[in-house]
Amino acid sequence: MLDLAATPEAPPAPPTDMPSSPLQPRNERPLRAEQPRLQPRVELPTFDSPDVQNPDQALDEPEGPPSEEPMQAQAPPSADATPSTRLAARHTVSGARTEMAATWQGILLGHLEQHRRYPRQAERLRQEGTAHVRFSVDQRGHVANARIERSSGNALLDEATLDTVQRASPVPPPPTELAPYPVDVMVPVEFYVRRR
Repeated sequence: MLDLAATPEAPPAPPTDMPSSPLQPRNERPLRAEQPRLQPRVELPTFDSPDVQNPDQALDEPEGPPSEEPMQAQAPPSADATPSTRLAARHTVSGARTEMAATWQGILLGHLEQHRRYPRQAERLRQEGTAHVRFSVDQRGHVANARIERSSGNALLDEATLDTVQRASPVPPPPTELAPYPVDVMVPVEFYVRRR
């Protein structure tokens, strides 16, 4: 039998008046004695020009007689534009509808993939292809009117595609935003032999 030593423990903490909570680091900076800021000393060049008696006065006052009119802000020139005859698109939720449709179609494809069976004869002959099937789905997910929209080029694979849709029924119901029902769907069903 193997005896293990007791694990070391920290001594109990003395009681405090503060409520118990997880310790969090403080973001305080240590206090420093304020040091006076040093101003850089800039030496200005002297003007030896006879034209300027006082350089500060030469910069502040414009040459010439002062104008009596106060300066007014001017608006930018206006452009005479004709109103557009095109109207902006109305704000709709079609983007959200498209996103929901794409999400539902992805779920539907995954559901069909679970029910897809590669025909043995086609697999043995290494026949491959993608058939596009069109069908209608009601609000409860029941499939109707399944038909091959675009053939895979192989009758066995086309028949297996229709069998896949029938096996998968009922499929996940479409979102209510895709109403009116039934919703028409066209999806690809792929048959490819895995290369080893």
